[in-house]
Amino acid sequence: MCYLDKSPMSFTTSLPSGVARRAVDLIGRWIADDKFPPDQPMPTEPELAALLGVSRATVRDAIKVLSGKGLVRTARRYGTRVLPVEDWNLLDGDVVRWHRRDHPRMSQIFAETTELRCIMEPAAAALAAERATEAQICTILDAAYAMHPEANDVQALFDADCKFHVTILDATGNQVMRQLRQIIVTMLRVSYDFGVSRRENDPVTRQGHIRVAEAIACRDGEAAREHMSTMLGQNRSLAKIGYEERRRQSERSRSD
Repeated sequence: MCYLDKSPMSFTTSLPSGVARRAVDLIGRWIADDKFPPDQPMPTEPELAALLGVSRATVRDAIKVLSGKGLVRTARRYGTRVLPVEDWNLLDGDVVRWHRRDHPRMSQIFAETTELRCIMEPAAAALAAERATEAQICTILDAAYAMHPEANDVQALFDADCKFHVTILDATGNQVMRQLRQIIVTMLRVSYDFGVSRRENDPVTRQGHIRVAEAIACRDGEAAREHMSTMLGQNRSLAKIGYEERRRQSERSRSD
């Protein structure tokens, strides 16, 4: 199975380390892949320990992490059960990352997250134009100009894209907006994985980023808001096209 890769950017994570982290990752992926139906008892603690080849204490710690992300609930005489998707923390980068790229739920998550970005990031750009430090402005400008259409290094392009959007969130000075960094980076990774960022679209993408960056540098909040809104609107349309193409590919693969 092919799951979303972790972002190269560093964020504080609630995941433990070592064996416990592996247990959380595996159980999280099983849940995201619908291995355990909602409101039905999951395997018991000893059964999960045997499946994973870890101690019961490790399983117990993993379940606590998953419970904190809204995926499961545990109670005496009730056991551990997966909660309905509506209760999951879909703004948690780990929860999104645990999904297979071709899982039907990813299309909805991506569409709705892009919709959220269209609402939130233009406002963030306007705030950044007002509040960004000179160092943050330089970072935003450098990241925008680094997204060159002739670049062959997709990872470098992705890193520059992430740095651009994350620095704008940081530059708002709004702690709540800053906490959305991980989901923004996760969904950028989704867009790259699903072909939204393509060579034929790179000039449009780069120019859009440069317009936003220069508006922030000029402390023009309204222009920054307008350019970010236009750019994300284009991304939203491209995302829809990319997902439709991937859906058709998936349907063809199943029929073969």
